[in-house]
Amino acid sequence: MKACKNKTEQEGMRQANIRDCAALMKYFAFLEEELRKSNHGLDEYTGAEKVLEYRSKNELFQGLSFKSISSIGANGAIIHYKPEKETAVELNDDEIYLLDSGG
Repeated sequence: MKACKNKTEQEGMRQANIRDCAALMKYFAFLEEELRKSNHGLDEYTGAEKVLEYRSKNELFQGLSFKSISSIGANGAIIHYKPEKETAVELNDDEIYLLDSGG
């Protein structure tokens, strides 16, 4: 029965998705600009933190549904990879960047 949503719940889900997608697009726009700089200082860990920062600016944000998987290159193939501050790989625009994150 919980899976069956009424009109109000459906609209609430739509609006939450719009807000969350807006935060993600702001992050990706930021990332696109920053990666053009040779000394951007972004890595997998700071990328995950930045996504959280953009999401948390929304007054209705309740928290992440799971820790963000922010990985680049070979780390993107690791199941349930979680970037650690000490070992995070620097982001670049030469390798595939994977972001699996839920708000």
